[in-house]
Amino acid sequence: MLTDILSAYDALPKPSVFKLTTEPVQRVLERLGRPQDKMPPAIHVAGTNGKGSTTAFMRAIAEAHGLKVHVDTSPHLVRVNERIRIAGELISDAYLMELSKRVLEANAGEPLSFFEGMTCVAYLAFAENPADLTLVEVGLGGRFDSTNVIDHPAACVITPIDIDHKEFLGRHICQIAWEKAGIIKKDAPVCTGGQAPDVLRTLKAEAIYKGAPLHTVAEAGEAGFNGDRLTMQIDDLMLQGVELGLKGPHQVSNSMLALLGLKRAGVFELTPENTLKGLKAVEWPARMQTLADGPLTRQLPGKTVILDGGHNPHAAAAVAKSIAPHAPMPVAFGMLKNKDARSYLADLAPMISHLACIPMQTSQNGADPNTLCEIATSLGIPATAYTSIDEALARLAQEKSDHALICGSLYLAGDVLRLNGEVID
Repeated sequence: MLTDILSAYDALPKPSVFKLTTEPVQRVLERLGRPQDKMPPAIHVAGTNGKGSTTAFMRAIAEAHGLKVHVDTSPHLVRVNERIRIAGELISDAYLMELSKRVLEANAGEPLSFFEGMTCVAYLAFAENPADLTLVEVGLGGRFDSTNVIDHPAACVITPIDIDHKEFLGRHICQIAWEKAGIIKKDAPVCTGGQAPDVLRTLKAEAIYKGAPLHTVAEAGEAGFNGDRLTMQIDDLMLQGVELGLKGPHQVSNSMLALLGLKRAGVFELTPENTLKGLKAVEWPARMQTLADGPLTRQLPGKTVILDGGHNPHAAAAVAKSIAPHAPMPVAFGMLKNKDARSYLADLAPMISHLACIPMQTSQNGADPNTLCEIATSLGIPATAYTSIDEALARLAQEKSDHALICGSLYLAGDVLRLNGEVID
């Protein structure tokens, strides 16, 4: 099915120069009757790191309160259906094909990318099916991202911003923040946290310009440990003995931002009991995920295998903090060509006993393992290049650590989940 959909988009004419723009999606959605105006109340999520995890926390908390939630995320890891969740369930193959045909017919043969098409499909599905809340994750940037056609969101959430996608968003972090801030709309609450001072100033300036109230986690509440018990407070919501379903210290910040976003959106009232249930029940693949027993993990007997799809220095720093108690450990690493492998590895270097650099099976834009190996060696990391993940894991199995990490790309994470027989539902 995915092959059929991709082929249909590949057959469309391509613009002479790629640029970020909402025009193709606006054009198609106008012809389809503007379904984005008929969706349940929407929270729009932008940022560099933590978009997926923050969205997952909001979904889990809302569902723990009995709400039906639509979710639009990207990229998918194993199958395209993961991008579109309708009232809690992944879109079916048949419905995905039906809506894709309607979108392609409305497009009438004009240029339309796969991501743009899937955005239109998601908004159609969300308009046609009842739910209480819609969560939409930005694909790239914000201001000119295909998802940014929601005129009246219930709230906008902006996760920590870092240098990424410089070729599209700008080389300075304030340029990137300006792009992300493009999702801000008049009168819609803007919620953010964990931002550098320059970034926060940029977000505040855009919020003032758009006439939107801006709220920060630091101003609204706090999180901390009372002994070994995690406590959280946002406004009058007090949570004690919090257990987070997603692992890593950075998930405390993501969950706090999720709580703030839901509070400010005002779609439903959060209760302590159901909020605690949601925070514990949350799941999000390839974010410090402990892999289940499967064909891949059996190649590393006696080791706990962790998978993370982050691909920039901010993500690497979060991974480093998470694995520090078990370091040093062996790491299998793959990355796209356009990512900053040197900066990523610099943060992880002290945690690595041996780095196995590997190719990606399903992306033609994967970096050469030999190039990654050279970068790692220049940073003082013991590293070897391999032509397959099986070869790499055979080498990592020799390391004494009882943990192993696979990281560097969501595309690599998708390869790993497929190889290990993991199912996302």
